[in-house]
Amino acid sequence: MSLIYCSHCGRQVSDKATTCPHCNAVLQTGQLQSQPQTAQQPFQQNTNATQQAVYVNVPGKQSNGIGTAGLVFAIIAIFLGWIPVAGWIIWLLGALFSFIGLFKSPRGCAIAGFIISFIWVIVFVVIIGSIGAFSLFS
Repeated sequence: MSLIYCSHCGRQVSDKATTCPHCNAVLQTGQLQSQPQTAQQPFQQNTNATQQAVYVNVPGKQSNGIGTAGLVFAIIAIFLGWIPVAGWIIWLLGALFSFIGLFKSPRGCAIAGFIISFIWVIVFVVIIGSIGAFSLFS
């Protein structure tokens, strides 16, 4: 006795069987397969003369590389922003990449990088304003 595969449910059945013990489909000689159905074919199930095909759609991971780069530059700018020219260039790159990343999906890292970049702008304005106020009143 050898095992073959049912063309309706894809499970192994005896080559002597006339009906599939798993899906109760009537088996004919032309319907039996020596190999299981491949992954490219949909799984079909025969249930009381209605056939159903099940398709599984697995979404791929999406990424926003430019938004992630903007977040990384914005975080680095927090620590290196006090260096006069290099820190400003790193901050500018973080703000620019985060802004460009806002127009691509997913936006999470781009939004975070954009917010961090502009928190640095607020800190910079407060520092410059404090220095200006100090020099005016002294």
